[in-house]
Formats: sequence, structure tokens, C-alpha cells
Amino acid sequence: MTFALEVEGYHVEAHESWRKGTITAGQTLCMIIDDQVLRASSDALQRLLQSGEAVILLTDGMSPSIEDELGPIQSLTKPFNGADLLGLVKDLALTA
Repeated sequence: MTFALEVEGYHVEAHESWRKGTITAGQTLCMIIDDQVLRASSDALQRLLQSGEAVILLTDGMSPSIEDELGPIQSLTKPFNGADLLGLVKDLALTA
């Protein structure tokens, strides 16, 4: 994902875990996060809700949806290709 976005000119900040990442409000176009991270950490879900950031949620398509808890978000079902992800990011960039 990082490579596909950087090739298109987007600055990407990737983190190996939720705890190592930070939400920098107002400085990002969107946050791309796997729904399993939110299921595993109520802290992550609360921080994401409070951030007000645009979200692209990566889902497995089989787990119960948590999208209603997050409000308006974009979701992408795994597996996906780079073009699918880029399309969502470009849509967010156009509306930003």
C-alpha cells in the first residue's frame, strides 16, 4: 500500500502497530486502518472517533461490520488491488 500511494505522490506514514502511530489532526488526508485493529483495541476506536479524520477501513468482508460506529467512512474489502485503494484516496483528495 505504501509504495502504491507514494508512487502517486502521496506522503505516507506507516506504523507497525496502533500504539506506535499518532493521529495528527488536520495534517492528513485520511487514515487507512484495518478493522481488526479497531476490534482489538477499544482505545484505538475511541481515538479514531475523536480524531475526526477521514477513514478508509480495510475489512475482511466476513466479520460483523463496525462501520456504523464510525460514521461516514470508506471501506475496502480485502483482498484488493492498488487501483481500488488509489481510487478511494483520490476521491477523498478531491473532496478535501
